[in-house]
Amino acid sequence: SDPLIRSDQACRDLVDEAKDYLLLPQERLNMQGSRTRLRKPIKSGEVLFAVGGWCSDDAIASVEMFDPTTTEWRAVAPMSKRRCGVGVGVLNNLLYAVCGHDGVSYLNSVERFDPQTNQWSNDIAPTSSFRTSVGVAVL
Repeated sequence: SDPLIRSDQACRDLVDEAKDYLLLPQERLNMQGSRTRLRKPIKSGEVLFAVGGWCSDDAIASVEMFDPTTTEWRAVAPMSKRRCGVGVGVLNNLLYAVCGHDGVSYLNSVERFDPQTNQWSNDIAPTSSFRTSVGVAVL
C-alpha cells in the first residue's frame, strides 16, 4: 500500500519474497538463496586478544585487542610481567595469563585481566610448577 513500494518493481519483488518466506514456512527449503541463508551472528562485544609473546629478541608484556566490528587492533593495559609461551584462558569474562617465560626464567605466576576496567590483577595463586608453553582449558 506504500506508494514507494508500489512504484518500484524491484522493491515489490523483495517484499513479495519476504512475505512468501514468512507466510509459507513449509516451502522455505525451496526458497533458499543469498538473502535466506543461515548466518552466524557476531556477539556484541566479542573480541580477540593477543597476549605477550616474543618480539625483537625478548619476551613482551604487551596485550592487544581485536574488535571484529571495526576490524582494528588496539593496545590495552600490559601485563605486569613479560611473558612468552604464556597460557591464556577466559573464565567469567576475565582473561587469565598463566605462567610462561620472561626472557630469563620460567614463571609460575598468574595474572587476570578485566576488559571492563582495562586492568590486570596479580592476586591469583601461583601454579605449583614453573613452566612455559602451557596449555590452559576452561570447562
